[in-house]
Amino acid sequence: MKRKRIGVLLALSAMLITFFLPGNTMAEDHRWADGSEKFFTVNLEDGEKLFSVGGAVYEDDEYIAGDNKRYRITQVDEANMTAIAAYDGDEEMPNIDWLKNASAHPPVLAVSNSGGSNNDKLIAIYSTHTDESYVPTDRTSSKDSGGGILDVAKALKTSFEEQGVNVVIDTTSHLPHDNGAYRRSRQTAANLMEKMPDALIDVHRDGIPDASEYNKKVNGKNVSAVRLLVGRSNQNSAANREFAKNIKAVADEQYPGLIKDIFIGKGTYNQDLTPNAILLEIGTHTISKDRALASTDMIATAMTSVLYGSGSATGVRSAAKNNSGVGKGIITLIIFVVIAAVVFAFLQTGTGKGMWEKLKRGTSEITGGLIGKKPQDGDTQH
Repeated sequence: MKRKRIGVLLALSAMLITFFLPGNTMAEDHRWADGSEKFFTVNLEDGEKLFSVGGAVYEDDEYIAGDNKRYRITQVDEANMTAIAAYDGDEEMPNIDWLKNASAHPPVLAVSNSGGSNNDKLIAIYSTHTDESYVPTDRTSSKDSGGGILDVAKALKTSFEEQGVNVVIDTTSHLPHDNGAYRRSRQTAANLMEKMPDALIDVHRDGIPDASEYNKKVNGKNVSAVRLLVGRSNQNSAANREFAKNIKAVADEQYPGLIKDIFIGKGTYNQDLTPNAILLEIGTHTISKDRALASTDMIATAMTSVLYGSGSATGVRSAAKNNSGVGKGIITLIIFVVIAAVVFAFLQTGTGKGMWEKLKRGTSEITGGLIGKKPQDGDTQH
């Protein structure tokens, strides 16, 4: 019961924070006005191509390449969908010596539990962009009902379960695929957080046209590489980044070449809900879905090692379930966010009546119209 109460508090605080956060930190712009997918090519200062990425990029976004060299975006040319990045040093990767010891576990990400039961291991999966699909196999890049990305999310669930991890998956649609998708998927993520999972995974595929960036052969198998995406606009960003780096470090040891890179971009991507949140870009729309499906066993194995140690029977779980004192901290956070939301609404409107209307409108958007003023058709959150 205590864990359930804490989960409810987490969900409530997530909804309140959703209202308070400025719109441009909730979602990135992934499409142009005509509905086509937006992607940027990022070059080095000498003109050499570094990488491509679906969606928008911004100055100060960071990129950790496959060889762990770190780059920072210094210029963005939105008209030409290009950006320039400068080398910013080698990223210090975590020590994973524990991986060689079946009785050991990551010193930061995991703590021993009392029961040692696989029933305590839980991962939550959802997809913000449920329409995303793979053209060679799905015959389209976007399907309003049952996008190919959901097949990949379900395969990832199965792969985790084969590792002895329980998985809760939510395939709720968050269409349309626009700047409001992350705001809508936040309710799904908050509902999943009520279960107190050890990790929260948002499964995507990239939107870049060059299939060669993802078509890889790993351990003799034709698979899709995986990009790890971290939002830099939330209080958990540093922890999210460490989580991504641990996943990459372990995968580099177990499945060299599986993790394409880590992109740290402007936005929250709902990762402020938990330190162990990650967005997986499993392939792009121009690769075969079969390759994406083939990579799910590998990413599940690597993430299981990161969360529960190299010996899955040792019964360790992530620090996300170390609930001591969490309830009190969340209540304090809720009080702070409520006060901040009221002040924020008043400063934006300038009147008590306007503040109240904005609060009702924001609450309605968060709760899907169940509470507060119902949004009018055509309203969009940017």
